Amino acid sequence: MTKDDEFSLICHYLQEDQKDVSHFQIAVRSIAQSLKTQIINRSYDEVAICFFNTREKKNLQDLNGVYVFNVPEREDLDRPTARLIKEFDHIEESFDKQIGSKYGILPGTRDNSLYNALWAAQALLRKGSAKTADKRILLFTNEDDPFGNMKGVTKMDMMRTTLQRAKDAQDLGISIELLPLSRPDDDFNMPIFYAELLGLEGNDLAEFKALIGERFEDMKDQLRKRIFRKRKVRRINFIVAGGISIELNTYALVRPTNPGAITWLDSVTNLPIKAERSFFCSDTGALLQEPPKLFQTYKK
Repeated sequence: MTKDDEFSLICHYLQEDQKDVSHFQIAVRSIAQSLKTQIINRSYDEVAICFFNTREKKNLQDLNGVYVFNVPEREDLDRPTARLIKEFDHIEESFDKQIGSKYGILPGTRDNSLYNALWAAQALLRKGSAKTADKRILLFTNEDDPFGNMKGVTKMDMMRTTLQRAKDAQDLGISIELLPLSRPDDDFNMPIFYAELLGLEGNDLAEFKALIGERFEDMKDQLRKRIFRKRKVRRINFIVAGGISIELNTYALVRPTNPGAITWLDSVTNLPIKAERSFFCSDTGALLQEPPKLFQTYKK
């Protein structure tokens, strides 16, 4: 028996010059492709999409700068539907008009959109126990210094409260994973803030920083790896003298895959389409309510 995954995908929106493909487009297209894969291969997983640093707000807590994207007839955290994917595919065209963006945290204000986003994501993931579901927040952002516009005590207070909010979520069994959006010639500076939020230091931080460029170049592949859990192949126990034992879990990093069968889904309910057969009268063309009963008269 496997556990269902619950995801909260948080996208930070920051306007920028578009020379080729913007960070926002990379994140949106990666999420859209992942949803299309998930709806077939992992249809029981639940997902929520949350934008932060936005002009408009839409969330249960009525927090500023946070917009939870959803479609009718679906809860904010729910299984992906065909309608969700269809409308999210066009989010690039309607984002500026319907949701909009802000230019980070402005001086003189106390609105902390990153703190609010973590709060909203934690609330979205509140249902279900950590023992029965893997709860994760996948955070997309191209801003390595979210409090760069702040100074002094206000900046330190915002950093402290945001780190505490992240720790509170992690204490509840919610893992936070970062997908930094930075081009190879524009390094994402982890030590400024996010290294402490993720608890990275030493070799772990060095390995994470080394892969940042690769994450941007192949964001779709990186997101797919984050969503699909590692499967244990076997467990090895080493018995040490004095009643001490060491347990080693082994994982398959590469496995052969076969193309899955094509499944036709209903565009509204997202349920597999079933073939049905009906019988019609050859003389009148009327639909027969019941299948014809075959019989043969018996003669004595």
